[in-house]
Amino acid sequence: MFRNGCEKMKYCNLCGRELMLKTLLDDSEEMYCEKCDYVYFDSPSPAIILLVHEDGRVLLTRSVGWKHTYWGLIAGHVKTGETAEEAAVREAREEVGIDIYNLTILGTYLHKARNTLMIAFMAETNVSQLSLSKELENAAWFQLYDPLPLRPHSIAAQVVKQASTRAR
Repeated sequence: MFRNGCEKMKYCNLCGRELMLKTLLDDSEEMYCEKCDYVYFDSPSPAIILLVHEDGRVLLTRSVGWKHTYWGLIAGHVKTGETAEEAAVREAREEVGIDIYNLTILGTYLHKARNTLMIAFMAETNVSQLSLSKELENAAWFQLYDPLPLRPHSIAAQVVKQASTRAR
């Protein structure tokens, strides 16, 4: 089983042949296609998480269907053919209709339950007016140094803490 609970891949994406387990030189066992000589690693999916700030405020979002009371940050998967930076710019435009600048990487976080590598960024905007995508129930500006309605110990809370430490 993959670490995220999904079943391992059974067939080669390249030729369709059934995969086998192969022990690599580092003693890890990975799925392998003998015909294509290709190893399929249990790799996390890359995604971005973006803290946007403006005049001492931070932008928080709520996704449609969330049953809890917490808010989050702009986030989304990196698509094939784009960099993490391009994904951050795209997600800001798609989710809330804003352009960002001064994009800075803060670090990376592993969302173990979803086998996702979250690449955290901080950016600025000079746009206060938000245009919500159909993915979002709400988005709003909050004072960065006030208590924020984020799930304690979540990746979003860790990103905000790291960014607010940098901004001081």
